[in-house]
Amino acid sequence: MLKDGITDFIQTLSDLVFPPACHFCDSPDVESGFEICADCAESITRIKPPICAQCGLPLAHNITHELLFCGACLTDPPAYGTARFGVAYEGHLRQALKNFKYNSELRLSPALGQLLSEAFFRYYDPEEFDVVVPIPIHRKKLLERGFNQAVILARKLSESTGIPLHRNCFKKIRDTPAQARLSKKERQHNLKGCFQVSRLNAIKDKRILLVDDVATTGSTIREAARTLHKAEAAQVSVLVLALTLPGKGEPEGSNSSSLSRR
Repeated sequence: MLKDGITDFIQTLSDLVFPPACHFCDSPDVESGFEICADCAESITRIKPPICAQCGLPLAHNITHELLFCGACLTDPPAYGTARFGVAYEGHLRQALKNFKYNSELRLSPALGQLLSEAFFRYYDPEEFDVVVPIPIHRKKLLERGFNQAVILARKLSESTGIPLHRNCFKKIRDTPAQARLSKKERQHNLKGCFQVSRLNAIKDKRILLVDDVATTGSTIREAARTLHKAEAAQVSVLVLALTLPGKGEPEGSNSSSLSRR
């Protein structure tokens, strides 16, 4: 009780000195302890069924069967068992992710991590996994940006689920151009061999949850899962915070110079 009272006192004092504001739009109309305001929360589109049982992409809304597979997964199944997506990459969420990723607004990580955790518990159970592995970025981008956004999100997810995080067992060894404007064949060639497992004992026989921030074409998670399976992972599942819906995309790796800073 004493510990709870001290925590409440610190939170109240913090709110007086730094009044809570929405992490997405900076509106003061937000309750203490919440990361985003009601308007921003309402504007976010969750990715919900009907979805493909394997790749997690939305299916036609008149489909009610829970175990249907899309045509792509039936004809060319990915290396992962299942992939699931949290929210649509649009609106306030899209701008927040761009500011987080390209403008280094790390203050957004609690709100984004909260949405990722919500998506996890919508589709998965912590008992299903041995380790969380973030999608790596090439060291050139890491030096330019100063951080890997997928690592930050994966750490938040690890804290909320209790699944151990392994951030240094998987790396990207080749810097690749943007995927979105390439054909399917070009995308596969572009990414082929770009990932490498650097610690086999951290991957072999493990049930892995692969985590990323945004999926545009889906080729990145496919190649990453293929590489992990080649390293004898027992199982690979995927969780991505945001999905670019058809007709609303932009090239992966868009130049950050065009983004506004708040």
